[in-house]
Amino acid sequence: MESDYFRYVEKCYHCQIHEYFLWIPPNELNVMGSPSLFVAWRMDMIGPINFAASNKPHFILVAIDYFTKWVEVSAYKAITKKVVADFVCNNIVCRFEKLELIIVDNATNLNSDLMREICEKFRIVHLNSTAYMLQMNGAVEIATKNIKRIF
Repeated sequence: MESDYFRYVEKCYHCQIHEYFLWIPPNELNVMGSPSLFVAWRMDMIGPINFAASNKPHFILVAIDYFTKWVEVSAYKAITKKVVADFVCNNIVCRFEKLELIIVDNATNLNSDLMREICEKFRIVHLNSTAYMLQMNGAVEIATKNIKRIF
């Protein structure tokens, strides 16, 4: 029975993405270092999520600091490039000031021209990560799973 479970999980795409990796044996950690607090951030988008209090789907923007693992979260009805730009300005730049690096995945809203303009204005390095690269996305994906569990 257990071997059937493992075979099914290995073949199922959604199981591979959303499964908890508690059963994986420990191995060498790939740590993304940061020289100080709140300098390097990773952003991701979750959604659509149906909240219990509302029947309309919502989206969540998540930003996590690599060094402290501090999480900034905001929920929106729709995520546009203006919403992402406002989130970065209000929740990260204005609060933590020392931002030097933002790493995002290949979502179009996170890679818009407006986002690039903000990064140039505040002298922030804007990088893209490879999709589903656990070494780089691990902290955000764990935060995402915890946020999904809350809602």
